[in-house]
Amino acid sequence: MRLQGKAAGDFLHGQTTADFNACVPGDIRYAAFCNPKGRVLADILAVVVSDAEILLRGREPVMHKLAEHLTPYLAFSRCTLSPTHWLVEGSPGTQAESQAALEYDAENLTAVTIPVEGGYLEQWRPPGANEDLEPTTQRCAALLGNRARIERQTVGHYLPQDLNYDLNGTVSFSKGCYTGQEIIARLHYRGTPKRRLHRAQVAASVVSGDALIDADNRPVGSIVNHCQHNGNTELLIELVPAAAAGRVTLRAGGEALTHISPCHDDKDQSTGSR
Repeated sequence: MRLQGKAAGDFLHGQTTADFNACVPGDIRYAAFCNPKGRVLADILAVVVSDAEILLRGREPVMHKLAEHLTPYLAFSRCTLSPTHWLVEGSPGTQAESQAALEYDAENLTAVTIPVEGGYLEQWRPPGANEDLEPTTQRCAALLGNRARIERQTVGHYLPQDLNYDLNGTVSFSKGCYTGQEIIARLHYRGTPKRRLHRAQVAASVVSGDALIDADNRPVGSIVNHCQHNGNTELLIELVPAAAAGRVTLRAGGEALTHISPCHDDKDQSTGSR
């Protein structure tokens, strides 16, 4: 989607978990929009095009819900948020710069190329006929890079810490207030996250949000994202860390998860510099 207005950066700075101060064209930010309880409504990858234009990438149904949620705030800030219908494609590759490469035809922006996790490049461009809006290669790139995404079924389900957003730069703990900030900061400085992001595999069909249980039938997590890769169903799951050492199964169907491992170093909280 395209956010336009003289206060576009200020709007995102006040509404998301990321720091949008002093951004310049080509800067990229991973960010999350949260509700007052600190639960994530949407995750985005933002690319600054100019002082008055920022492109936001997210799952299409999630972004439509987000646009509805932001309507009153947008009116107050004099910004507009509109669909671009651009394609998002992922492919293996590297880019020396950490910024996005912006390509123009005269004054028209025609492509954006962004380095992302897992050794992939994302390219955003205007759509052609009969092309998938988000191919499997792009969907798997985020998962293989341990980057959790909010899906239609999981809007408002997770705290940022459940998805390791406090460990991968999605949350800034040095910026000002934003919706849900008090709860997120309190857990960061005074608490211990009950669940963390893990990788796993399973030999069954799954849906994001499917519940996970341990050997004693206690709820210990859920499916965050999934994709097919090299013949396997790869998963990102939010899980009680201690449960990873035991048997974890799908509550519906009872299929056991395999190859469970944490996505980041085991930390109770992320009180390092940000």
